[in-house]
Amino acid sequence: MVEITSTIHISNYCSFKRKCAYCGFAVGTSVEGYFYLTSKKREEIKRAALFIERNGIKRVSLSAGYGNFQKVLSALEIVKENTSLRVLINIGGDLDTEKIKLLKGAGVDTICCNLETMNPRLFKKLKPDDSLEKRMKVCYQVKEQGVELSSGILVGIGESEEDREKHIEFLKELEVEEVPVMGFRPYKNTPMEKNPPASLSLQLDVIKRVKEHINSLRRLTVPFPTILMKGLIPAIRAGATNIATVIPAGYPLVVKGVGSPVVGVLEEILPLLEKHGIKTNVEKKPLSV
Repeated sequence: MVEITSTIHISNYCSFKRKCAYCGFAVGTSVEGYFYLTSKKREEIKRAALFIERNGIKRVSLSAGYGNFQKVLSALEIVKENTSLRVLINIGGDLDTEKIKLLKGAGVDTICCNLETMNPRLFKKLKPDDSLEKRMKVCYQVKEQGVELSSGILVGIGESEEDREKHIEFLKELEVEEVPVMGFRPYKNTPMEKNPPASLSLQLDVIKRVKEHINSLRRLTVPFPTILMKGLIPAIRAGATNIATVIPAGYPLVVKGVGSPVVGVLEEILPLLEKHGIKTNVEKKPLSV
């Protein structure tokens, strides 16, 4: 059974002065991304969440850049008040114990804090205003609060084989519940726009190793913007159990992918999975609901 996770991007504002080298999500980073400030209003969040649920998806990711905690907390409350969707929150390392407690109190199901790479020099080069140490601390704090932790690996950004091995070992020791395996894809206008995308074979290799080595895993995620349609079936065969950043046709908001501008469309993905005999947890609700 493959899970489908949809998305609502709350805001692309990011408080970092020096943006991450590959980011096409934050304000002003890429003409292929949002570029201009986008900040979802209460009714927009409610409408999108109801639309996602009505189309049979049971889980949604609420994401934003640094500096948006109160907006994301409010969005979580809106989704929980109006739907039965399971909710993942992703605002990177912009968290601490008190913020995690607030999210837990509001009913969050999963908190994502991607380390992306555990090579300190590479991390600082690609994410000059971010902190690997702080992100690692947030991961521990999420676990301490008894909330399901998602923490992903970004492959193809210049890391070595040894870097990936150390990263998987860390996540194993952390007893992480969800691991997104994200393949780098260049976003136009960013410092890394001319870097080659991660190969599918590399992504599949990391998926296989995550599945093999992390016993605490409940969900192995591939985001559609980085795996794309051609990679879905190979990724599932390699061990992926969740496809993220998928929206139903007619989704009421403008949405761009985080790893690349594209997002998955539910009505295009389901026939492909069905063709290969792969079942999902999608259960479309009657129109009257």
